[in-house]
Amino acid sequence: NVDFGDDNDTTNLGVALQSNARIGAKVKVSDELTGRFEYGASGGRANVRLLYGEWNFGAGKLLVGQDYTPTYLPVSNQVYNTDNGMGGTGEFYGGREAQIKLTFGGFQIAFVEPANTDVMGADAGEIMIPRIEAAYKMNMDAMNFGIAAGYQTFDTDEATNEESVDAYAIVARFGLDMGAFNAGVQAHYGQNVGNLGQGIGYEADVDPVAYWDGTDIQDSDTYGVELILGFKVNDMFALEAGVGYQQCEWDEVDDELEVTALYLQAPITLAPGVYVIPEVGYTDEEMGDDEAETTYIGAKWQINF
Repeated sequence: NVDFGDDNDTTNLGVALQSNARIGAKVKVSDELTGRFEYGASGGRANVRLLYGEWNFGAGKLLVGQDYTPTYLPVSNQVYNTDNGMGGTGEFYGGREAQIKLTFGGFQIAFVEPANTDVMGADAGEIMIPRIEAAYKMNMDAMNFGIAAGYQTFDTDEATNEESVDAYAIVARFGLDMGAFNAGVQAHYGQNVGNLGQGIGYEADVDPVAYWDGTDIQDSDTYGVELILGFKVNDMFALEAGVGYQQCEWDEVDDELEVTALYLQAPITLAPGVYVIPEVGYTDEEMGDDEAETTYIGAKWQINF
């Protein structure tokens, strides 16, 4: 149910194949050369999710192809909105993009396919260098930690001025796994993160890109945070709860978009590889005088083979 206020609301039932349902394989040519491919079913048609080869040259690894970018530091298992994982409502999602990536232990650096070069109120930009992302990730027995950053720059050519647009994001993750209990937190801050491919909200569905006011480029500032708590009751039942907050505002623009999200799920393992995940949740989106409250209840049914 989505409530826009003033007795304006809508309620709908959705039953569909998850667009991230997929099939693929991991390929081992030798100890040095491996690969992976994964095709999804978005829109009822096959689409490439992952497709890459990786060469282990001893001191590190070289990956060429489409893979998750270094800024992908997930903590949420939210299933609503096609396994959204609180993307755009607290969690930063770097996406799966074509890239050349080097890995040295826990450190990664990647030269990534440029993302969105749109500017509100201006022509699309001209880009001359790839998006650059780097991350350091560390896993220990009961703790994991990661910090990542991404940067992209391009020019937009306007009749009165030529402006450069800089987009960047800094993302950090911390997680604990203490047997039956687990917890995770992710926080991020960035400028023009919509130009890195990050959106905000479900109903507003805003891309926080740079804005051309007719004279100058106005940058957008975005930050978000999420907290996830989980408990494994037994081999069959578990619980997970999450809360997230994300905000975006533009220079010299009064309105700002604020999104708050909550969810509770109870994953049920019916048999090895067979899952039912009931979930309830709530999202509140506010921008100026506009507001949308989304309340949902449902379940994801999944069989891995």
